[in-house]
Amino acid sequence: MMVNASGRASGQKAHLLLPTLKENDTHCIDFHYSLSSRDGTSPGTLNVYIKVDGGPQGNPIWNASAPVTEGWVKAELAISTFWPNSYQVIFEAVSVQGHPGFIAVDEIHVLAHPCRKTPHFLRLQNVEVNVGQNATFQCIAGGKWSQHDKLWLQQWNGKDTSLMVTRVVNHRRFSATVSVTDTSQRSTSRYRCVIRSDGGSGVSNYAELSVKGAYGYLQTFMPLVRRN
Repeated sequence: MMVNASGRASGQKAHLLLPTLKENDTHCIDFHYSLSSRDGTSPGTLNVYIKVDGGPQGNPIWNASAPVTEGWVKAELAISTFWPNSYQVIFEAVSVQGHPGFIAVDEIHVLAHPCRKTPHFLRLQNVEVNVGQNATFQCIAGGKWSQHDKLWLQQWNGKDTSLMVTRVVNHRRFSATVSVTDTSQRSTSRYRCVIRSDGGSGVSNYAELSVKGAYGYLQTFMPLVRRN
């Protein structure tokens, strides 16, 4: 896919949609991309979305906008899904007015093994709390953790929440935790973990947060009547 950004208005978009996939467990999709222009300015932005079970597109899990690349650059998507869930990868090119150039994607491969550089997540577990209680997700990932990596929690509707605490378990595994603050009313929502590293991005499966009603006990005290 190649988009000529010359003469485009800002915000114009082109999409490349991969077929719906049902690869089970952790695997990798790698691809090459290029951002090029004659004057060295970025022609726009390349975004990648992972849409699950026909749901909303949400926010991108990976993007590139600047600087322009020297030739082709390889990136990885470490995807952890579990049957029977399906997903779809969407590549999006967004132009910037007055910035001529090309945004391109090539050599997209679906690989039946984890990525070489990008960490991948273990299964994210569901969380259930009562109204007003703290809700915490634990994102556990296999791979090497870098201080430059960015981790966050992404809601089904696309809202992103920064992860708070990251802990290295060993040289091949680390975990991160985040508290969901809005548990003030009964609801069910879905979240997933996302990581952005130098090699690409990784996403976990979606897990449910169930906020239940708090049930109290009403005690009735009857007066004691003494009979002679």
